[in-house]
Amino acid sequence: MQLEPMQMALPVTLPDDETFSAYFGGEESLEVNHLKATLENRNDDFQFTYLCGLADSGKSHLLYATCIAAQELGLSTMLLSLREVISFGPEVLDGLESLDVLCIDDVHLVAGVDIWEKALFNFFNRFNEKGKCLVVTADLLPDMLHINLPDLESRLKWGTTFQIRSMSDDDKAEALVKRANMRGLELTDECARFLLTRLSRDMRALLDILDRLDHASMAAQRKLTIPFIKATLKL
Repeated sequence: MQLEPMQMALPVTLPDDETFSAYFGGEESLEVNHLKATLENRNDDFQFTYLCGLADSGKSHLLYATCIAAQELGLSTMLLSLREVISFGPEVLDGLESLDVLCIDDVHLVAGVDIWEKALFNFFNRFNEKGKCLVVTADLLPDMLHINLPDLESRLKWGTTFQIRSMSDDDKAEALVKRANMRGLELTDECARFLLTRLSRDMRALLDILDRLDHASMAAQRKLTIPFIKATLKL
């Protein structure tokens, strides 16, 4: 039985602060301007974008932001994290062609898996219609993924490709300060760098920590200082 896409639970929760304006590369970066244009001009032709980058490049953030922007335009959309749904099999793609905008994260995880490759190729063909927008991410370029199905590799080369550099520690510190400011939370550069030296450098983990600190700061009516951070996180 084919699943209705809007009846399926989102594989991930869309963070309300992972918007284009919060993207560390800048709201006026080439990739952000391109993604905005694909949503605005999607009635012209099928729009396909391939975002390539290693961990902490911000490519998943761009998928969240694309879905949020699509929702604001009243479009039906979904973010499909292959890391989250790969165990359910390629049947998760059934029915998603009815969406206006689909974002698929971590395509590289199914490269070399024949059943997934065939399903992605077939879905690509079903979704390839005027008014549709598809954005996918992977860690490498299509011809470096070791895809077994040549037709799928060819499809992944169709659209506009962006290679996104990984975030440096300076980028991460700046992103943490910016994200805190968006929440009305004051995080000094010194505190941001303290978090980077004492905790995981994974940006998603750092943002989860920032969320904890935000709640703790509000509850205690305290500013974020290094002693307060140490006490809250038991460092």
